[in-house]
Amino acid sequence: MARLTRTAAMRPVVIIGAGIQGCATAFFLSQRGQPVIVLEKDHVGRHASGVNAGGVRRLGRDIAEIPLSVASMDWWNQIDQLLDIDEGFHRQFYVKVALDDAGADLASRRIQQLHRAGFQHEIWVDRDQLLCRIPHLTKSVFGGVLVEGDGWALPWKITRAFHDKAAALGAEFRTPVTVTSIDRSGEHWQVTTDKGMIETDIVVNCAGAWGAQIAKMTGDNLVIEAHAPMLVITDRQPMFLQSVVGVMGGTLSFKQLDNGSMVIGGGQRGVADAARNLTQIIPAGLSSFVMTAGRVFPHLRDVAILRAWAGIEGYTKDNLPIIGNGSQAGIIHGFGFSAHGFQLGPAVGEALADLAMARQTRVNLTPFSPHRFAGSSRRPLGVKEAL
Repeated sequence: MARLTRTAAMRPVVIIGAGIQGCATAFFLSQRGQPVIVLEKDHVGRHASGVNAGGVRRLGRDIAEIPLSVASMDWWNQIDQLLDIDEGFHRQFYVKVALDDAGADLASRRIQQLHRAGFQHEIWVDRDQLLCRIPHLTKSVFGGVLVEGDGWALPWKITRAFHDKAAALGAEFRTPVTVTSIDRSGEHWQVTTDKGMIETDIVVNCAGAWGAQIAKMTGDNLVIEAHAPMLVITDRQPMFLQSVVGVMGGTLSFKQLDNGSMVIGGGQRGVADAARNLTQIIPAGLSSFVMTAGRVFPHLRDVAILRAWAGIEGYTKDNLPIIGNGSQAGIIHGFGFSAHGFQLGPAVGEALADLAMARQTRVNLTPFSPHRFAGSSRRPLGVKEAL
C-alpha cells in the first residue's frame, strides 16, 4: 500500500478513544502515512476493548454484520504478521450447542436463514460428531452450530498491539486527555481538551460508551446506553477444550486459556456508571451463566471462581454498531458495538481509515449508518470564525 509523504500542511486526524477500534484506525492511517493523534481519557484498552471475553467469531452474527465480520477475519488470520506479535489469535472452532429441542429447532432455522442470505459458514454437527470433538460435553447435548476457524484472543494484548504498532508508525497517543468541546472553525475543527486545543480536518469518534457524548459535541444526537457485561475466570483445570462454546437460545461464552483457567461470560450485565468510570458486579447474574457452564460441562460444576469483572460498553437500540460519516463534514463515528465489537476491530479500523481518507470502503456500511435511527437528529452547531 502506497504511503503518503508527510508535510507540515497535513493536519493530523484526531481519533477520540483508544479501544481496539480507535487503535486499529490509528494503525491503518499511520500505515498509509497519515498523521494521527489519539486522545484517550483513561488509558489504552481501559474499558470494553481490554476486558471483554475475547471471542473472535463469525458465528451467531446478525446478518447485517457478517460481511464486516468476514472481512475482519481476513485480518485476524494474519494478525501476528500484521502487528509483529506471537500467538495473537488462537484459531480453533466456535460452537453453539443445542441442549434441547428448542435449541435444535433454533439452530435449524438459523442455518436456513443464513443459506437464504447466501452464507454457508455455519454448519450443523450432530451429537456424536460433537461429543467426538468435545468429549467433556454433557451427554444430553443434541448437537450444535459450528464455525471452523473462529477462536479467541486476549483482548488487552491485541488492543495494545494495535497501539504499539500505530505508535511505531508515527501515531501520537495522548493519555489521559479529556475532550471538552469540538467546534467548527472555518473549514476545520477545533478539538479542545483539558490539555489544550488541536485543529484538524477529520475527527473520528471511537469513544465507546461515551460516543454519544462526543457525537453531541459535533452536532449529532445519537442515543446509546452504557451497560457492564460481566465475566469470571476460574482456577486452573487439566486441559480439555480446544474451542469456544456457547448455547443456542441461551447466553454463554466459554473458553479455556493456555494455562488451564477458563473465562466464562454470557450476556449478563452488572451496573455501569459511565459518569464515574465504575462498574458493579451483580452476583445473581454471575451465578446464572456459571450454572449454564456447569450444565454444558458437568465435570465443572464445582469449579472455583477466582475473579469477576465487568467493562463499560455502549449499546445501540438495534445492537448494531454506529459506523459512518456524521452530519457535518469531517466527522466520522465508530462506536456502540453492543458487546460484540472485538472481532470486528481490524475491519472497522480499516473502514474508518478509508472514510477518513475519502476512500471507498471494502464493506458496505449502510446498515451501520449513524442516521438510521428515527430519533437521530442534527442540532444547530455554532461556527467559530477562523483566526
